[in-house]
Amino acid sequence: MNSDASGTVLDFSDPPKVSETALFSFNPLVYLYFMLAFFFVPYPLYRYVAHHYNWELNTKTAARHWSDVFCGCSYGVILFVFGNYSHCFSWITVVAFYPALFGYGWIAELPFTKTSLPNIRNWPMGMWVVFLTALAIILAFAAFHIYLASTLTLPFVAYYVCALLIPIFFLVLAILLIKEVNNNWMRTKYHGWSVARQQRRRRPHSQAANVSSNDPQQQHDEKTQDDHDDNEGGSGSNASPPPPQHGDTDQPSDVEANQPLHNPYTSRASLHLHHWQIFYMLAFFTRFTHPVSQVASGIVLACYMEGICAYGYDQLVNDD
Repeated sequence: MNSDASGTVLDFSDPPKVSETALFSFNPLVYLYFMLAFFFVPYPLYRYVAHHYNWELNTKTAARHWSDVFCGCSYGVILFVFGNYSHCFSWITVVAFYPALFGYGWIAELPFTKTSLPNIRNWPMGMWVVFLTALAIILAFAAFHIYLASTLTLPFVAYYVCALLIPIFFLVLAILLIKEVNNNWMRTKYHGWSVARQQRRRRPHSQAANVSSNDPQQQHDEKTQDDHDDNEGGSGSNASPPPPQHGDTDQPSDVEANQPLHNPYTSRASLHLHHWQIFYMLAFFTRFTHPVSQVASGIVLACYMEGICAYGYDQLVNDD
């Protein structure tokens, strides 16, 4: 509760007063408009149009629809709060959203675009043209948004650019997880490091023993002792076996290092980066009130929602 006498219990962001550099903001009425315009209306509308024109759609059960709607609300509130959409939401974004939504769906139905990012090595020439054109547009928008960020109070532009490290971190984490599951990577590396450390500890003792065995005085004493034993025991005595050679002390460690470790994982995993994940991440950066930024916001939100409407919230890491 506020310390003043106004009696206000909850204090939400006032859209006109929210700063361009705000890390987060929230206004429930604007959030309702945001979800209606970019999720609850386009979700059934796109599936109806796609079904009418026989566009590619994943068959969804009632449970899958419920799951996607629940995920949409969850992802939506995160994007709305940290994308500063209480401040930058406008009619320009809505107007740019719907043509981009159905335009992306139409482009995805072209014969040469019916492929996926993991199959990039087998892309036809038409897909490369579409991809490079889209990449050029994204880079142009990115350069303009960095320029907009640089016009604001320092060091906002540094925070703005460094925020790209967040999705990169999660992508690298996913790659390391897949490497661990498929190759038992961390246990294998730790085991090899542990065996190598044991070998380094044993090496000084082995070298000291070798130096001692090469001492001439010790060799003379050992030879005298052997002659004395031969004279006393004769040929009928039971000779004791020679002591083990010091050079064999590392052999068990070598055998241990070469033994395969038990892999506790029962399945393999693979990485599949979906376009909804890429454009959802980009939607955090189209956070300015400049008309160009608001048009870019509508485009990236449309590309994100096309993936959700057609396929759903498919995962980044999948079990094979």
